[in-house]
Amino acid sequence: MTNTEEKKIYCKNCGNENNDNAKFCKSCGGKIVQSELTPKTSEKTPGKKSKKIKSLVGSVIGIVVFIMAFLVARYVVYNGTSAILGGDSKQDIIKESVQEIKAQSTLPQQVDAVTTWTDILAEPNAIRYVYTLHDIDTSQLTNESLKNIIAPNACQTPETRNNLLDQDINMEYSYQVQNSTQTFFFAISKSDCL
Repeated sequence: MTNTEEKKIYCKNCGNENNDNAKFCKSCGGKIVQSELTPKTSEKTPGKKSKKIKSLVGSVIGIVVFIMAFLVARYVVYNGTSAILGGDSKQDIIKESVQEIKAQSTLPQQVDAVTTWTDILAEPNAIRYVYTLHDIDTSQLTNESLKNIIAPNACQTPETRNNLLDQDINMEYSYQVQNSTQTFFFAISKSDCL
């Protein structure tokens, strides 16, 4: 392989293509092992023919994992200092977390072929992730179907459970379909994981 040939990483979990310097899959959040490096032309991307809804779900999960990893680090810092200083309110933690994530992220951010992460918002009892969907048939999507796909992954992630949901900080997801008035919205709370 020449130095000018672009290297890509194909995630072993979901088959999506990532940049050669990726440490975590942008779609499913799975850890990328450097041995997964393959030349762009040497391998077809597994799962390319899978449904766009799976791509959407993988993208959302990837972003959630990224944000949860960030919040875990932040939570450890707060636990170490807030006990001494008297602690911060839940709203302060939400607001400061969102500010820090925005400072470390470039938004809007193309997540995959059909999803753009456009914003992250501090709500009174939640962190809201805002996306735009484009070039996708949404006729089979509902708030409930999206929640049923995403909630189990959120509930099974220890960082999400311990550092958000168990602290009564909900995760909200808002989707606007581009060039349409169609929207989707759902929230995941502690009670969804019982």
